Amino acid sequence: MSADRVVPFADRDSRPWWQSIARHEFVQQRCEKCGRWRWPPREMCGECASFDWSWQPVSGRGTVSSFIRTHHFFLPNMSEPFFTVFVSLEEQGDIVMPGSWHHSDPPAIGMRVQVFYDDIATDEGNIALVGWQPA
Repeated sequence: MSADRVVPFADRDSRPWWQSIARHEFVQQRCEKCGRWRWPPREMCGECASFDWSWQPVSGRGTVSSFIRTHHFFLPNMSEPFFTVFVSLEEQGDIVMPGSWHHSDPPAIGMRVQVFYDDIATDEGNIALVGWQPA
């Protein structure tokens, strides 16, 4: 891991998602019984309690539902405020996906956005983080 980035830890349930994101494939878990999408990844459907699910591609588009502008710098090389954006996915609006902001203008509530892959080289290999940019 580089000293200037914090990278997430992939657990049993999220590992396939992180592997897909590293390939720039935006996927979500979908219940095979009731059809609900779900985030974060988990073994059992919160809607119908089914253990039958699959990873399926999603559009990577959505709408900004909220954002945070952070002024406190947690790492020494950070030099300007940054945004964390929360996006309601097009496929199912109650799935809200966080990510970084990749545009010179600030985000706005209701703005249409699309996924942006922020590639990072780590000691364990290459990964990608999800970011958002205007659609």
